[in-house]
Amino acid sequence: MNDWSDKILAECIGEEPPPCQAACPLDIRVREKLRLMQQGKLAEALAVVLERCPFPGILGRICTHPCEAACTRNSLDQPLAVAGLKRYLADLAPNAVFNVAPGLARPQPVAVAGGGPAGLMAAYELRRLGYPVTLFEAGPFLGGALRLYIPPYRLPREVLEREVSVVQKLGAEVRLRTRLGRDIHLEDLRRDFAAVFLALGAHKGLNLQIPGANLDGVSNGLSFLMAVNERTSPPVGRRVAVIGGGNAAMDAALSAWRAGAEEVHLLYPRTADLMPAPASEVEEARREGVQFHFLSLPVRLLGEDRVRGLVAQVTGLGEPAAHGRSGPAPAPGSEFTLEVDTVITAVGQTADFAFFGPGLAFDTATIFKLEADPVTFATMIPGVFAGGDLVTGPRSAVEAFAAGRRAALAIHCSLQGEPLPQELPPLTSRGTKLIVDTTGVAPVPRQPMPRLSRAARTAHPDTEVELGFTDSAAQAEVARCISCACSLCVKHCTFLQHYVTEFPGTEKGLVRLLGERGPADPLIPYSCHYCGLCQAVCPVDLHAGKSCLSAREALVAGGKGPLPQHKGIQNFVKWGASPTFALSRPDPVTGKAARVFFPGCSLAGHATGVVKAAYAHLRRKLPGTGIMLNCCGAPSYFMGERDVMLRIIRNVGAEMAKLGALEVIVACTHCYQIFQEFLPEVKTRTIYEVLNEVGLPEVAPAGPPWTFNIQDACGARQAPQIHDAVRRLVAGLGYEVEEMAHNRERSICCGSGGMVPAVAPELAKKMTGFRLSEATRDLVTYCASCRPRRGTPPCTCWICRSTRPGNRPKINRRPIP
Repeated sequence: MNDWSDKILAECIGEEPPPCQAACPLDIRVREKLRLMQQGKLAEALAVVLERCPFPGILGRICTHPCEAACTRNSLDQPLAVAGLKRYLADLAPNAVFNVAPGLARPQPVAVAGGGPAGLMAAYELRRLGYPVTLFEAGPFLGGALRLYIPPYRLPREVLEREVSVVQKLGAEVRLRTRLGRDIHLEDLRRDFAAVFLALGAHKGLNLQIPGANLDGVSNGLSFLMAVNERTSPPVGRRVAVIGGGNAAMDAALSAWRAGAEEVHLLYPRTADLMPAPASEVEEARREGVQFHFLSLPVRLLGEDRVRGLVAQVTGLGEPAAHGRSGPAPAPGSEFTLEVDTVITAVGQTADFAFFGPGLAFDTATIFKLEADPVTFATMIPGVFAGGDLVTGPRSAVEAFAAGRRAALAIHCSLQGEPLPQELPPLTSRGTKLIVDTTGVAPVPRQPMPRLSRAARTAHPDTEVELGFTDSAAQAEVARCISCACSLCVKHCTFLQHYVTEFPGTEKGLVRLLGERGPADPLIPYSCHYCGLCQAVCPVDLHAGKSCLSAREALVAGGKGPLPQHKGIQNFVKWGASPTFALSRPDPVTGKAARVFFPGCSLAGHATGVVKAAYAHLRRKLPGTGIMLNCCGAPSYFMGERDVMLRIIRNVGAEMAKLGALEVIVACTHCYQIFQEFLPEVKTRTIYEVLNEVGLPEVAPAGPPWTFNIQDACGARQAPQIHDAVRRLVAGLGYEVEEMAHNRERSICCGSGGMVPAVAPELAKKMTGFRLSEATRDLVTYCASCRPRRGTPPCTCWICRSTRPGNRPKINRRPIP
């Protein structure tokens, strides 16, 4: 490796997760799933989901889908229906979740207390690791909060039962109706198991602390939803008020309507955008007729024995609290009253710590969550781990599943005496450094999710409301995915496209390839044009060509470079910089050289008449201008022969010193690069800048009204003053310029850069085609290497004309493709 390769590996953002994956607490590779669906590979797409989510039918229905909130398409139209597409895959192959086997058997048994999301995922992952697992659940069924509080019209019971059974299919022992602290005690588990994971959830609903909160007809949301799901809920009356703004509040409001309420009011003390519930659930509640009262804070309940009314106060938003959310600020004199028959409070929930038993050093009524290490999930009790809502307080189901995965890994590492891996599975949504270019992406409407009619919902209150995508709708929706990736370097480079074939293509991928195959396959580093476009388009300014150049230098140091195909170029440099052909002269009239004209080898080879005319004009306008016919060493530099280049450019500097020249006027932008970097003490300008100052020759004809494209030279990529100078010259001749899509610092290489035509002519031809694909006019270029790329006669430079035929460099004896 080298400094640039290390920098690329450390800083390249191309392999950062896309926004959807970064937002997913389970780290599902959403982009890959959708790409496979676009290719019609549905089984493979489902396999990607199952890698990290063995409960796709459940989460495809009830997930809060933070992935959709993070979707790049939000800035264009609407997010991808990621959850709906996950459900579509799960419904196509409902038994695919069972295509999993336990790991090699391990001796240490693990107890998992709690059969909700965190416990289920922990048991699943521990069985995949080979541990004997016993899962203790207080209720008669597995599922925890999924079964207790989520209504069947959102999560059909057949889907729930099928997917949670995967834990038993994997070989976990399940003990139902076994409550920790009643039927079995924590000390028993610590004695009989190598580790214990507490995933007991947060099943105690918090009550309102206002007058009238103890009246009949007032219940907390969890109790109400549990009663509805168990078919034991009492009549709710005509008018129901629900207090809260989370998922439980939405479910309670919709369940109250199904239970017979004619009016359902939902009160929330903040604005709609601050509600914890997903916007999609809020919209669904609106469709079912729920009346929302935002910025409304209940202050007391009315009634003698049973609740008959609710008094609320209009609020504003106060200063943000420590957690970042603005608190409600009641407005005096703004009270209003609602007549209600039932009030359901969904204002929060906490854990029940009775499982600890008596004799604790703390009062279980005063704490709301159990303390555990946020990384290892270890509690203060040896061998006991805890996670999910029991530790965090109420969170989403997907976050509880994520906690179960992390807990399994932590328990595994603890039992094996190993440190936790450096990169841990996430627990919640996180950010990404990925930068996605949406230029040219057209808005496409999101496919609507088919839903049960309201009449059908009334007639069949338990029937699932969301019906799922049809095949055609799923394909139309997945087609909207733009496969978020950076890959700007690969998009703009035929070399990277050829060698970096994995998705997403990145400079990191090239660096790894160079490390794995570069020494054995030197054609890889020698196929880079070293044009710098990758750096120009890279959001973090990385240059893949630098890694290729370092690889070439390493090959040269090891005697494996340059390649045999480079021999002609080596001869070219050898002759061009030799005393036989190199020339250093002061101005023949003044005998002085305050500056020298350095046309470079390519221009002198292809257009000797132009060199003579340019030099004559410079001498007229700038007396005391000498000339140097020499090579700057750039070809050697690009082939990895840095030492050869340094010797040449230092000799050039010495010759300039003999002439007394302090400035060099170059015609070649590669010469410009070499002088700027390796002879910084010399003032370097291009002839194009100088011509802007001294003017064009008087004999320069005014052109007819004509429009050109300009091919900007790679060597001038970081020199906007050169871009401007060339355009002023073209305009001064009476011509118009029509810019190609890639111009100036983002110009595309002509294909001759990096000496690539010598070793990979077909690859060079692809780059030439890429450049010409944008050209709609005749081209003006100021690089002698760019000019002959469309087909070149045998070279007519002074070297090739003067050397004997047998000594002519082979590369110049045939046209470049």
